[in-house]
Amino acid sequence: MSDKASPLVSVIVPIYNTQEFLPRCLDSILNQLYENIEIILVNDGSTDGSLSVCEKYARKDTRIQIASQPNQGIIAAKKTGIRLCRGTYVIFVDSDDWIEPELLETMVEEIKRSGCKLVCSNVYMDLEDGTVEKKNMIPAGVYETAGIARDLFYYKDGDCYGILPYSVAKLYPGEMLREILENISDEIHYAEDKAIVFSFVFRDIKVCFMDSMYYHYCVRNGSACQSENQNYLVELTAFYKYAKKLFEGHREREHLLRQLGKYLLQETKHAINNKLGLAMPDKPICIQPYQLDPTAFCLQKKKVILYGAGKVGADYYKQIKDCMNMELCGWVDKNYRKYQAEELDVLPIEHIQKTEYDYILVAVRKQTIFEEIKKELSAMGISEEAVIWGRPYGAPYEDSQPQLPASGIDR
Repeated sequence: MSDKASPLVSVIVPIYNTQEFLPRCLDSILNQLYENIEIILVNDGSTDGSLSVCEKYARKDTRIQIASQPNQGIIAAKKTGIRLCRGTYVIFVDSDDWIEPELLETMVEEIKRSGCKLVCSNVYMDLEDGTVEKKNMIPAGVYETAGIARDLFYYKDGDCYGILPYSVAKLYPGEMLREILENISDEIHYAEDKAIVFSFVFRDIKVCFMDSMYYHYCVRNGSACQSENQNYLVELTAFYKYAKKLFEGHREREHLLRQLGKYLLQETKHAINNKLGLAMPDKPICIQPYQLDPTAFCLQKKKVILYGAGKVGADYYKQIKDCMNMELCGWVDKNYRKYQAEELDVLPIEHIQKTEYDYILVAVRKQTIFEEIKKELSAMGISEEAVIWGRPYGAPYEDSQPQLPASGIDR
């Protein structure tokens, strides 16, 4: 239990039409082991019963205060919250999320131990059909941000964020957060989390990445990130203008602007396929080739048989042919006659037993299908250790993990 000498933590909860989920959120905040908190509920023009839920909880606990305003958007709601708070530290909790009892106590202890300006934790992403872990790619530890600036957006120039770009699950110093929020335009409705996080971490500060995970980030069908939005590109442009100005002032300007361009390209494709009402769900307009998972291979050159000649296999085939570390010694498929009729160099499965190889790379999207193929090959006397698979970049998390939002990150 925390004593009153501990620093005050302000918990800011922006709220818009989340009546159904709000009690779970507020109960989780009130059940924190760390008690020296104030809870600021910002009702941003809700039209359901969210305000009544807030008033009910405020009557039960004096640590809760309510601010109501006409609907102005998420940044405006957070600005209202930061203007009212008195805490040394501040944390945001989205009103449809919830937190485990240990979150605040663990983060406060970490910030006192390390002397950091910012503490970041990992999160659970709760989907309607399961839960997955979302982790910062930067390993747990204490860092000067100047030393990790190149990895904060895309880690090692890959496809994963170095720091989770959510404004939640982070403990901020109140005064610095107040200054940063006042400089972010209310017009940023999309990717506002990134605007806040990047404004912090692209300063020269000390930041702590925790390995623990106590925040539950909930993704609902029908939520804003899942819905059609014809203003998506307009909102994306507002974030781009802010981020570009921020990155241009950084010593890693060239590197960061290139990463921003990569992000904009990905989000524009996502908009065309999913947000603008231009494409049917099963008929995307922007089709990207599946990419090999590089973790499937060692650095030394290997002899590889490619199993599968569908869309994934065709994309892999081109990449293996160009790869210095792989020698393609056969492309096989059960339906080889169909592919041979299309003048492709596809052979029957029996080719495996006549060929020298190091690995059989199974080119399918779903892990469940891979497991079935591996069993079939094992029945043919083929070592299971030689049969490998990695989820293709560009493939959805079907079967191997619950389906994530189309963009994978933003709500």
